[in-house]
Amino acid sequence: MKVRLILACLLLLGTLGPIGSGLSFAASSEASGVSEVWELEEAYWRYVKAGDVENYATLWHEDFIGWPCDQPHPMRKDSVGAWVKRVDDEDLRVAYALTREGAQQFDDIVVVHYQFTMESTHPDGRVEGVGVRKKITHTWLRVGSTWQIIGGMCGPLGEQGG
Repeated sequence: MKVRLILACLLLLGTLGPIGSGLSFAASSEASGVSEVWELEEAYWRYVKAGDVENYATLWHEDFIGWPCDQPHPMRKDSVGAWVKRVDDEDLRVAYALTREGAQQFDDIVVVHYQFTMESTHPDGRVEGVGVRKKITHTWLRVGSTWQIIGGMCGPLGEQGG
């Protein structure tokens, strides 16, 4: 009786083994996608700081639509780099800080949420953005071996963090 029970358990484990490995692979693949997207979010801000519109534009999908900070209406990809160009054109020094709030992967889509502060120092010493916190949601789509932003929204973060 014990031998049959042990054999049944071994058979069951052998059958579930590939399923368990598949689940493990899916979970690690998902974690990898989220990790890759967070790295791209960091690159996004490095490009902003450098005023690097060319590399910044590579992060955006051709069919992107989203609602950037301080804009009255949603915009398409062809408009999203204007504020980054301003960094270079006006010789601004940019400092920023990000606070990750959450992320989730859905197959080939990753959604990230975070808070940020950004201060821009003008050549004359004037500083914009001191103490202003905002929130961003970006939706990224896997395109080949990389990810691109397909949608997003930015807005003020209230005094209570909401």
